[in-house]
Amino acid sequence: MKKRKIYLLLTLLIVASMLFTACSPADEPEEPVEGEEPAEEPAEEPEESESDFTYNGRPIAEQIVVGRIQDSNDLDPVTQDGNVNIWMFNLMMEGLVKTSDDGTEILPALAEDWEISDDKLTYTFHLVPDVKFSNGDPVLAEDWVWSIERARDTEASVWKFAAEGIANVEAPDDETVVITLGAPRAAILAELAMFNLTVQDKSYYEEVGQEEYSQMPVGTGPYRLVEWRKGEDMTFEKNPYYRGEAITESIKFVVVPDDNTRALQLESGQIDAMTYVPFNRMNTLDANADLKAIGIPSTETRYVVFNNGVEPWGDQNVRLAMQYGTDKQEMVDFVLYGYGEVARSYAPPAGLYYNDFEDYGYDVEKAKELLAEAGYPDGFETEILVRAGNAVYEQMAVILKEQWSKIGVEANILSLESATAVDTYRAMEHEVTLSGWTNDIPDPSQQVQYVFMHDVVQNYYTDWKSERAEELVEQGIVELDEAAREAIYLELQEIHYSEVPMMPVFHSVYPVAMKNEVEGFNQTPLGNYRFEELVMYLD
Repeated sequence: MKKRKIYLLLTLLIVASMLFTACSPADEPEEPVEGEEPAEEPAEEPEESESDFTYNGRPIAEQIVVGRIQDSNDLDPVTQDGNVNIWMFNLMMEGLVKTSDDGTEILPALAEDWEISDDKLTYTFHLVPDVKFSNGDPVLAEDWVWSIERARDTEASVWKFAAEGIANVEAPDDETVVITLGAPRAAILAELAMFNLTVQDKSYYEEVGQEEYSQMPVGTGPYRLVEWRKGEDMTFEKNPYYRGEAITESIKFVVVPDDNTRALQLESGQIDAMTYVPFNRMNTLDANADLKAIGIPSTETRYVVFNNGVEPWGDQNVRLAMQYGTDKQEMVDFVLYGYGEVARSYAPPAGLYYNDFEDYGYDVEKAKELLAEAGYPDGFETEILVRAGNAVYEQMAVILKEQWSKIGVEANILSLESATAVDTYRAMEHEVTLSGWTNDIPDPSQQVQYVFMHDVVQNYYTDWKSERAEELVEQGIVELDEAAREAIYLELQEIHYSEVPMMPVFHSVYPVAMKNEVEGFNQTPLGNYRFEELVMYLD
């Protein structure tokens, strides 16, 4: 296909002009561990080999190595932001309730069951007894009260809205938590499944302080973090105090920012699995007799984010012109290789109350008319901020540059190291950037607060404001009538569709690949890693 060749050539030319360094993790020699001196003649203990670990009578690997695109930066569930942190929490932490593996239901977690008062204001949770944190500390009543209040009251947290409906929390004993709401709240159980409302160890936090806690937290989940070499890797080991069972002794996440390098490491056996596989490598990796590539169902949507606070992006006609000037189907064909679909709403099709609009369609002349009406008959120049090494965003930017040139918009691509790029757009120092979202709970209340409430994250870093949208968000939180609630979320999508503060481009799967011997790589549509059954067989 001629266009594919053009895009591939453009990609090579533009990426070649961007200077960035991809770092591969280096193995450091382990210090020898001294054992107890034997009563008789000293003798070296034999080293344990991977074959010493078995499951269901079969030898398994002691450690599984997963390649990821970016390192975490803050593992305090209250203060952090971003999937690179959020998806790790399921390995370590638990709350009163959790989402189902298919991401559609709320199930018991550390609360075995609960009762709801007739006025829908009081929730009494009965806890699993004798639970311990991964450092051996018992989970006490004061841990629950402190954790929930901290999630609600920490001003610096972008997620405190998930707990803002809680008026009071009490724990009369170590096996009971009573939450009282200020008003009935439709999404409260879903909100309690959020990562920021997991139980934390109050005494440990007070001992080490917030900064150290954010780098080495403890929880009650199947794994615990034991080592974190920033920018290189983080290692989790089985939590010895976990009340359930995880199969693999250790999971190591290595940071390999460049997508193609990560794929090469999988093919060469340096890593056992990889996340965020470049879509153009999925078929190639799956064709390798030693590997398998899987598209996991997701709630992920990718966007073009316009900074409405700078010209010309504050003009609605300019933003509409980009809708008509972007061929989303072509983007799906050349970026996703069949692993996704065109997005018409900011919300995922698998989500609750999805509004299935007609796409604007690709119309160059209509786009030019709108630009002329906005005062840009000859177009304008802008800059697209891209996270270096991320093949999806780099390919999106190349295609946008080519498509927008047809309507007179010259898009220059600025490629920055991933963490720097994120810091830049969160500081609102971008013109246009590329981003993505996955739901963390089955209810839409979380996403709409991120997208529509300006005091959360400036309306998803667009700096766009809508009083009507904010009113609807507040109504949707407390509305208990199902039909009325659906109407609220449908209208919110209509507002976003017409205003275009940012442009949804496509919905996609989670692309992962791994050795054939790896089983149990479970990731929910909400992104959470559920690795209790993760195993790599050696026979």
